[in-house]
Formats: sequence, structure tokens, C-alpha cells
Amino acid sequence: MDGIATLMSGTPFTVFDSNDVSAQGSAPEITGFSAQRPNLVGNPNYGPRTVKAWLNAGAFQRLDPTTNAGQFGTERRNVNIGPAYADWDFATLKNFKVTKSKQLQFRAELFNVLNRTNFHLPDSDISSPTFNHILEAGAPRQVQFALKFIY
Repeated sequence: MDGIATLMSGTPFTVFDSNDVSAQGSAPEITGFSAQRPNLVGNPNYGPRTVKAWLNAGAFQRLDPTTNAGQFGTERRNVNIGPAYADWDFATLKNFKVTKSKQLQFRAELFNVLNRTNFHLPDSDISSPTFNHILEAGAPRQVQFALKFIY
């Protein structure tokens, strides 16, 4: 028998605005992160923690492209915490002797054996209609069997 347990706290991420309020252009190819961010006016991590609203959306204030043109928001990078991750994989195998030097091995492997839903990060574009919604989840329980001839 074999098992692997993986437990991780939530991944930090940054809320950004896909509108170019700062008039700097988007440069994720340079930094990998959008510099267009909202103002942070509260604690975003005191949110409801549901699929439809993960963060405290009231903690963010969008910058207006006209009145705030050329400005950057006050939100720092990676201040928001995403959903935690927990997974347990389990495997068992049995070898059967066929001859003195040959064996047949039967394996059963279960991934995410407890069938826990592991959510991905919520939509972090404050300009998106699905902002703050979790749109994806990890794979459900998967089972596979294998038969191997060892010679």
C-alpha cells in the first residue's frame, strides 16, 4: 500500500484591472503581472468564501479611467488568499508469481480518494462580470487499475 497526502494553504494572488487607467499600457510580458490595480480600502480576505463571492468585494475601489487617469491603485501584489488545497492519493498492489523469474502485478490507484473539491483561484479582473467568482475546480476522484507483466 502507498499513499500521498498533500495539504496546502491558499495561494496568494493579486486583483487587477484590465482597463488601462494608468495609461502605461499592459506589460505582463515583462513582469508577468498587470500593474493596473484598484485601490485597497479594506481587508479583502474577510470575504464570504463562497464560489460566487470569495473575497470581500467592498475592499476594492476601482479607479475611474477619466478622473483617475495616469494613477495606479494602492493594492499591493499578492495580498489576497485563494482557496486551500487538500488531496490524498492511495495505491495498492499485489505481485503474483507466474514462474520463478516472472510475475504478474495488479495495481489499483485512487487519486483524490476523499473526493474533496479543490477550487482554483477566483476571477481576479475587477472589470470582469465574473470578478470574484470561482469558475473552475480540480479533478474529482479518479480510479485506475493496471496489470503489469514483469519478466
